[in-house]
Amino acid sequence: MSSPVPVRYVVGVSNLHSHYFDVSILLSKEATARLGAASRGLTLRLPAWIPGSYMIRDFSKHLELFSAKSRNQEIQFIKTDSHTWQLAPFVGELQVSYRVYAFDTSVRSAYLDATRGFFNATSLCLEIPEADLPCELEIIAKACPADWRVVTTLATQKVDASGFGVYTANSYDELIDHPVALGNFQSVSWRAYGVPHQMVIQGAICEIDTKKLATDLKAICESQITFFDPDKSKAPFHRYCFIVNAVGDGYGGLEHRDSTVLLCKRDDLPYCGRDYSSDAAYQDFLGLCSHEYFHAWMVKRIKPKAFAPYDLSRPNHSTLLWLFEGFTSYYDDLHLFRSQRIDLKAYLKRLEKTWNLVLRGVGRHKQSVAQSSFDAWTKYYQMDENTPNSVVSYYAKGSLIALALDLQLRHHTKKKVSLDHVMRHLWQMNSLSGQGIDESDIDGAVLFLAGSTFASKWQRFKADFIHGTQDIPLAQLLTSEGFQVSVKPNTYLEDADVAKQVLGIRTVTVNGWVKVSHVMEDGWASSYGLASGDYLSGIGGERVTPTRLDGLIRQLMRRLSVGEVVSIQVYRHERLLELQAVQLLYLGPAQYQIGI
Repeated sequence: MSSPVPVRYVVGVSNLHSHYFDVSILLSKEATARLGAASRGLTLRLPAWIPGSYMIRDFSKHLELFSAKSRNQEIQFIKTDSHTWQLAPFVGELQVSYRVYAFDTSVRSAYLDATRGFFNATSLCLEIPEADLPCELEIIAKACPADWRVVTTLATQKVDASGFGVYTANSYDELIDHPVALGNFQSVSWRAYGVPHQMVIQGAICEIDTKKLATDLKAICESQITFFDPDKSKAPFHRYCFIVNAVGDGYGGLEHRDSTVLLCKRDDLPYCGRDYSSDAAYQDFLGLCSHEYFHAWMVKRIKPKAFAPYDLSRPNHSTLLWLFEGFTSYYDDLHLFRSQRIDLKAYLKRLEKTWNLVLRGVGRHKQSVAQSSFDAWTKYYQMDENTPNSVVSYYAKGSLIALALDLQLRHHTKKKVSLDHVMRHLWQMNSLSGQGIDESDIDGAVLFLAGSTFASKWQRFKADFIHGTQDIPLAQLLTSEGFQVSVKPNTYLEDADVAKQVLGIRTVTVNGWVKVSHVMEDGWASSYGLASGDYLSGIGGERVTPTRLDGLIRQLMRRLSVGEVVSIQVYRHERLLELQAVQLLYLGPAQYQIGI
């Protein structure tokens, strides 16, 4: 049997200022014959979503000017749904051409202007679902600025010094797991147990402290490699790249098998000449790096059975995102501590912040983390004004579940078994099979390590905290391990952000007005009758402006007595309303602090 003929994707720049990539797909006559194009035509499809971001995104809406030719003759086609093109039968080679509009600054899609280019193949490269052929990706330098270069972890076939040229992938699934960045970069390189690592940064306004960044990232990477392979410290990849886009305001990441794409604030990066030893923003950036790097094992290689394989044409529901995202969130901060990037006091502050955040969420009483995982497609990833009242974060509560399970395992086994052992067991089992895991596999790992005497505790734990909506008794668990846990005094209300949370509102500024974006159903604001979309005009007879809001809220918290009537003026649907309510003695859920 002859070897399969690769599919070649050719990506070039059409117009930097109009934000268009030009894309062609080339398939030889031998390949089209093998695929039966003469009798049934060919199907071309663009993914509806990208792995790691659980929402239907319809990338195909940005595809324009689609055409298909064979032997210089147009091939007729029809669209069978939003992201599928069906070609009529034809004989000979195939050339498909189209343009893709790229102006999405997120890590999930594609972007192009005069300053930078970026794309995931899920946004640009149509799949031939009938075929599982090796792929070539050619990136053309024409129309790109002369000083641009290409960064990707795809295997090279023939590229120039700037990285333009031909790359290869063994399959379409492999192709879409290697994002591509174009432009100018500040670059940082290091080796973690012999494996080359690199971070490339776009958007930074000053010179990056590359020495500090390399030192910190090397420590985090080596901590995680040793975590999963304590005997040999061997990584599951041959190289790794962090692709960073620094912006004025943004945060997020998307994991891949040997790379990640990160979005961060410019001010979070370490610049030369500044001390970042205790900088919380820089710690947040390192935490983001740690989180996405951990995903190289957890979700990219250990994955839910529902994702093995992915079906990118429809939602792939899983009830296990509390594990894959929540446990990753637990370990991202823990590895900052284990790698000595932060001390114990700083780690406990970060833990404290997550715990209190979860406790302030009303949705935790309505939705379990298993339900939140399953409904991520329609709830967590499609947030609206009622989201805080109806949804629990499988990231945040999932990380607390990981902590609670870790503490319970240590206590039950007299510190012989921890969550670390469970994670390594899942890795060892899945790295052999690659078939994905379900809840029964988690059960098996926990009970294999902790013993059958832990079975009843584990079942109750799952029923209460994973499939149920009970609050995790972290105060009790932490205290039993020697930590000092206490309720924060009401002075924390002096923090305007916290006071706003107790008041039960979230706001945004619109054209100089304070607009209510969310109203929490158990806060004071709800009792006042405030609604999402209201424009605040006055509180207690004083005018509200964006700069005065925090001070007015603090005053409200300090001065009001139980039973006192409060007056708030708002504009709702262009009408002035005066809302009055009796002041309630409610300071929100207890907020905790953790000491050593």
